[in-house]
Amino acid sequence: MRWPRRGTDSLYRRLQSVRFLVTRDRRAVLAFLRARYPLPLPLGVRLRLVARFLHITNHVRAYHSQAQMLAVADEVFRLAGRPGLTIVECGCGKGASTAKLSLVARLAGGRLITCDSFKGMPPNDEHHEELQGRPMVFRAGAFRGRLREVQRTVEAFGAPEVVEYRKGWFHETLPQLQESVDVALLDVDLLASTETCLVHLVPLLRRGGVIFTQDGHLRAIAARLADARFWRDQIGIEAPAIAGVGRKKFLAIRPPRDA
Repeated sequence: MRWPRRGTDSLYRRLQSVRFLVTRDRRAVLAFLRARYPLPLPLGVRLRLVARFLHITNHVRAYHSQAQMLAVADEVFRLAGRPGLTIVECGCGKGASTAKLSLVARLAGGRLITCDSFKGMPPNDEHHEELQGRPMVFRAGAFRGRLREVQRTVEAFGAPEVVEYRKGWFHETLPQLQESVDVALLDVDLLASTETCLVHLVPLLRRGGVIFTQDGHLRAIAARLADARFWRDQIGIEAPAIAGVGRKKFLAIRPPRDA
């Protein structure tokens, strides 16, 4: 018996997307449809955005849930109208998240800066363990999406006119980032990369901004996020209270208001 194809643009993928939408992601979708924002965002526009998120997931390999992307979108829309509204994405994979964030940025009147090596994971000797105890190793080159591949994804499914790409390792590109940041999304997996992103992004974060990480399921990263000494010595602020740290994969980091 031949098993049905499960990759991108398959019937299986489409059915799974719908199933997740009405089960796992249902609460996030309903919250997004009901939320109030400082810009006109009619129900029809919101429904079309959710539908486009699904369409992208069906056609491009993604490493996130719709609920996670809607959480980021919610924060962006709440800050809509800010002059120079800026979203920063660190780690874009094949570009599914980039395409989705670009649509959000365009609706909110902002821009998206995507930072990635476009070579996959850097060489590293980190050995990780998930919160449930499963070991994980991120090999060099994993999750690679070449720059032109990501650009084509955004051109096909997103809003390329609002996206700027910064190619290179994070320790090369982030020190050059001069823009104020309103919302950032980290999907970087490595502890060293997480530290680099936080060291350079937190000082640029405007009041009311937030940094999301999709790597809270890794024990080493969860421990670092809960480490008051790291925040004090490496970033120069008091450790923020991060809801769900040590329990959840997707975390929102909100530095103290006086940082």
